[in-house]
Amino acid sequence: MAVLHIVLMILKFIGILLLILLGIFLLTVLGVLFCPVRYSAQGYKDENKYGGKAKVSWLCHLVSFSVWYDSSQGEAGYGVRIFGIPLLKVLEELSKRKEKKKKKAKAAKVQAAEREGREIPEQDKASEEKTSKESSEAKEALEEKGSRKEQRGEDFRQTEGKAQRLLGKVKAIFQIPGKIFEAFRKFQLTAKGICDKIRKIKNFLESEKFKRGMCLILQEGKKMLAHVKPRKIEGRIKFGTEDPCLTGEILGAAGIFYPLYGENFSIEPCFDQTVLEGTISLKGRMYGIVLLISAVKILRSRDIRYIIRHFN
Repeated sequence: MAVLHIVLMILKFIGILLLILLGIFLLTVLGVLFCPVRYSAQGYKDENKYGGKAKVSWLCHLVSFSVWYDSSQGEAGYGVRIFGIPLLKVLEELSKRKEKKKKKAKAAKVQAAEREGREIPEQDKASEEKTSKESSEAKEALEEKGSRKEQRGEDFRQTEGKAQRLLGKVKAIFQIPGKIFEAFRKFQLTAKGICDKIRKIKNFLESEKFKRGMCLILQEGKKMLAHVKPRKIEGRIKFGTEDPCLTGEILGAAGIFYPLYGENFSIEPCFDQTVLEGTISLKGRMYGIVLLISAVKILRSRDIRYIIRHFN
């Protein structure tokens, strides 16, 4: 009974652990799908400097990533925070501590080696010098003998190589007509293959499945862009060129995008000087469930699968 009780307790503990892990996994999935990922960005530009900052956060800023740049200080950087803790600083501090431990261990090894080190007696030094001198003389004699052999072998190899190169040139001359014929035959086959490939691509692009698939991709792509676009844009911009006509054309082109930035963003044209300065601030968010639904619609379509199989 005692053994059975212990086994049941172990199984109970394993079951509780698995349920906890499953609950964490489900919470993570639900958080990714239904908790929005928020993003924001700010930027500025004046006569002498410019800069900006962008930030992406999730779970009410419990997880965030930011990047920034400032030309006045000439520095750029990025940061990651989890539950408000700067992850990069923590990793940097841990690496510093590890480096300090390595240095201390190395210093301890050096000190131990210095304490255990002993000087070589004079007799041993003399015998060691004599042995090294004799070995160096023998080595020089062997190297000189080997160099003479290598020189004779090199001369023979050069003569043999010249004969082989001459024979290869003669063979290449006799092979020229066959190479020309083979190249012409391959060109004919290549031209025929290219024509067949162009015909297949044309038929594929004109097929109804391709047209329906591209229509679905464009439709869902528009929905996703409308979902992830900034919800709020504020700021102002002052621009101008020395050519008033060009400034007017740019202003007209910017008016096309008025529904995107709205009345909270002002554009001030300057027709008598070249200038570009201003500030901008935008915010937005996206839900994972919306992107997942669009992706499932695209991947479930038979027309899309037909297009994917064609490219594979």
